[in-house]
Amino acid sequence: MRLISFLLLLMAPAALLAAELRQPPPSAHALVGVRISTAPGEIIESGTIVIRDGIIEAAGVDIEVPTDARVHEFPREEGQDPITVYPGLIEPYLLVDLPETEDEDVPAGRHALIRPDHRVRAADWPEDRVTELRRAGFTTALMAASDGLLRGHGVIANTGTGGLSANRLDGDFGQFASFSGRAGGRNFPSSLMGAVALMRQTLDDARWQVRARAAMARNPAQRRPEWLEGLDDLAPMLAGDTPLVFESQDLLDTLRILEFIPAGDVDLVIVGHGAEYQRLAAFDGRRVPHILPLDFPEAPDIDEDNSRNVSLEALRHWHRAPENPARLAEAGIPLLLTSHGLSAPGQLFAALAQAVERGLDADTALAAITTEPARWLGIEDRAGRIVAGHMANLVVVEGELLTDSPAITEVWVDGQRHVLAALVPPTIDPAGTWDLVLGLGGMGDVDATLVLEGPPTRMQGVLSVMGNDTPLSEVRVSGERVIASIDASRFGGSGSISIRLDIDGDRARGNGSGPFGDFSVRGRRSSDPDQEEAI
Repeated sequence: MRLISFLLLLMAPAALLAAELRQPPPSAHALVGVRISTAPGEIIESGTIVIRDGIIEAAGVDIEVPTDARVHEFPREEGQDPITVYPGLIEPYLLVDLPETEDEDVPAGRHALIRPDHRVRAADWPEDRVTELRRAGFTTALMAASDGLLRGHGVIANTGTGGLSANRLDGDFGQFASFSGRAGGRNFPSSLMGAVALMRQTLDDARWQVRARAAMARNPAQRRPEWLEGLDDLAPMLAGDTPLVFESQDLLDTLRILEFIPAGDVDLVIVGHGAEYQRLAAFDGRRVPHILPLDFPEAPDIDEDNSRNVSLEALRHWHRAPENPARLAEAGIPLLLTSHGLSAPGQLFAALAQAVERGLDADTALAAITTEPARWLGIEDRAGRIVAGHMANLVVVEGELLTDSPAITEVWVDGQRHVLAALVPPTIDPAGTWDLVLGLGGMGDVDATLVLEGPPTRMQGVLSVMGNDTPLSEVRVSGERVIASIDASRFGGSGSISIRLDIDGDRARGNGSGPFGDFSVRGRRSSDPDQEEAI
């Protein structure tokens, strides 16, 4: 019972890793003396950015600071990394869970898995996930429904506060699709063959409706054709005016999609799966843009007990998967990178650094999360760069962005400043096994074990509670404090759970945050890595 209660505490959107402050700003700001990455490969070593009414008014060297602007300076000590300002990052594929369609709400003659007229509404705004994206430096995202075969339109929105009504940029971008949708029970379609057939019939019906209505417009003196509700929403995609974003589950699914959507038929974009490098020949002569997840496989467990159970194919994929982005880029396939598939958006940076190490050009990597998605979304005139006239969407970083764990200190969205808890260099090494006691208030104390591994700048860990082992999605060490987060989806929820521990030698004390209140944490290190190796 205690375990269930604890999981319920963790399931809901938890408080953030650290306090986030948003100040209602004046209409004008000036960030002075900062290093500016205006676009991939374009650096101003020391310059000024002027913001007015949420728009970049000027950016460069020798910029005069307006007298009415609030000045933001970033003093640093000798030897400290420079403060670098990057364009706000753009997430090109954020899936949102929409309410299930009731049978009575499905138009006559249309299947419940066919939803081309669906849109993300204000009530569907995923506040917790948007907040996580913003803290990771993403200032704009393309959102779409997560279920169905034809899932409807995407919505482009910034990640500021105020919900969809304050952040919406475009509510009718693209059509989203996947062959993974299935009907429940024995209903049709319950198989891949049925799903493909249903989608093919729907697209044929939509094409017929476009032609029939065009013929009716040319000659109204004829029998009026039947109208199929919702299929008009497919017309812009069929005309090539907006893309078809097709999610692929694996290599065979990609080949299936390429055959299902002939070249030149529609503006096809594929959401990849990470193994495209295995069949690059499938893209010969057809450079279909890819939205590429970076959820690289974890190292296989090959200890003596189960080494024979790990296939050579799995070992090869683990070794080669980080090369996938570079291989696609070398093949001339346009790339957009996404945090889709990762436990937390901030995990993208470690994977991106790994991809760069394995051959992906750093400027190409940065472009794939800034200028390229801006161009694809049709907002390149106001996003993706730091230039006059663009939205004041900025990421302020101590040092470089493309590192395993960039120190993001501020994120600006539409000129609104969001100050994150700044990290300081680690002064402790908390690696080892920690025996913790979680104080859950009225539910009493619960024993837990926290195992931390790796150097303080690149730690990993696992929290075990009553036999439930949960990997930490992120661990940071700031001074004498350990800041960790857990992916709540492992418990059936969304968002992150935060734990903060102040370390004093082998003692730890701190707190965690959950939906129904805070919980305390105290404990002692029972062993360190050296002791564990000796055992």
